[in-house]
Amino acid sequence: MRARLGLVFSVMPREVATWPYKGFDYDARVAYLSRAVRESLPDVDWVELVARSPAEFKEPPGVGAYAVVIVGIWNGVPMRVAETGKPTLLVDDLYGGSGEFLLTLAAAAQKGLKVAGVASSNFSDVVRALRALAAVDALARSKLIVVREVSGEAFEKLSKLVSERVGTKLVHVKPEELVAEYERVSESEAEPVAQRWISRALAVVEPSRSEILKSARMYLAMRRLLEKHGAQGITIDCLGLFYGGKLPAYPCLGFVELLNQGFVAACEADVDSALTQMLIQYATGRPGFISDPVIDLGSRWIVYAHCLAATKVYGPQGPEVPYKIRSHAEDRAGASLQAYWPVGEPVTTFKLNVAEKAAAIHSGVIAANVEEEKACRTKVAAASNVERILENWNRAANFGWHRVSVVGDFRRELVTAAKLLGFRVVEEDR
Repeated sequence: MRARLGLVFSVMPREVATWPYKGFDYDARVAYLSRAVRESLPDVDWVELVARSPAEFKEPPGVGAYAVVIVGIWNGVPMRVAETGKPTLLVDDLYGGSGEFLLTLAAAAQKGLKVAGVASSNFSDVVRALRALAAVDALARSKLIVVREVSGEAFEKLSKLVSERVGTKLVHVKPEELVAEYERVSESEAEPVAQRWISRALAVVEPSRSEILKSARMYLAMRRLLEKHGAQGITIDCLGLFYGGKLPAYPCLGFVELLNQGFVAACEADVDSALTQMLIQYATGRPGFISDPVIDLGSRWIVYAHCLAATKVYGPQGPEVPYKIRSHAEDRAGASLQAYWPVGEPVTTFKLNVAEKAAAIHSGVIAANVEEEKACRTKVAAASNVERILENWNRAANFGWHRVSVVGDFRRELVTAAKLLGFRVVEEDR
């Protein structure tokens, strides 16, 4: 999903004595910064404006969020942009915008506006913040399919809340529509997918080939639904529907395939986790791993457990981590996946709570892939400040059990994104 962002350069008349200094060549500086931004994020549609006063700022059509680069100070433009109510990233062009940057950021935050700021001599820090801004805008332009049995009134209420808070459009698909797509997928069409999964696995432990073939048919059915509805993600009430005999196969292996391709694929019709996964994908280019965490104080680990995880943890163009094809853990039925994530890599874990406008985050380093028959198949253990995580778990807001992890240190991007959504941030490990 391509973001469309306003790039506002806040400048002063050259003859005014202010920071940076009287006679400063604003045109040259703006041209340099514009080129740097566009070259660093070419996958964003930038709509550029230069403003010397609030009156000069006119909202362009189709822009969902703004970056305001403050090159000269005391013209009121940064606050004018923030007061549009759209996500606004304030960027301090050091020693040019610093005073108005600091005061506007604080004042806008106190007003409850959707603002974040970045001030750094390292331009890569600015790029990371801009990427978070683009992710927030892309999230607002996206569609998420929700497959579950739910009343129209309840779904409309949820859809309205999500639209108001993050902008994403929810699309309700009844289980019967998914099953109908599944029935339209022939075994011969699904066979190459199943064979590829089997051939790349370290082992196929419990599932039969026919069970894996059903999973491949389910993957192709989900892929068709995404194309049909123009959606970027899907979440399914997998446990409830499979346990109730209303789903012919678990979607676990298909979810892995979709995640590896850059789609969002979320378990248990968990909309908050799906939106978290979507924001992570846009901000980092990497898939999120939804899990049921386990705290192990003895090892000082938090173990992220679920019956699937992406195997292309560095994104669609990256290498694949090893995996085994397993049965689903709780009921020992169907097909799921045990992935082995790269030990020694940093990992960032995040979760949105749309209803409470809150975001939880903690960080760690992958320490092991736990082999244990109890509980979900994939178990990625991370060394972290588990005492603080345990103490802080769901105290400030109810984030449920699920958390969403991504390989890499993306704490700064995700905290920035949460602030741009207007969400308060709960740092669980601090």
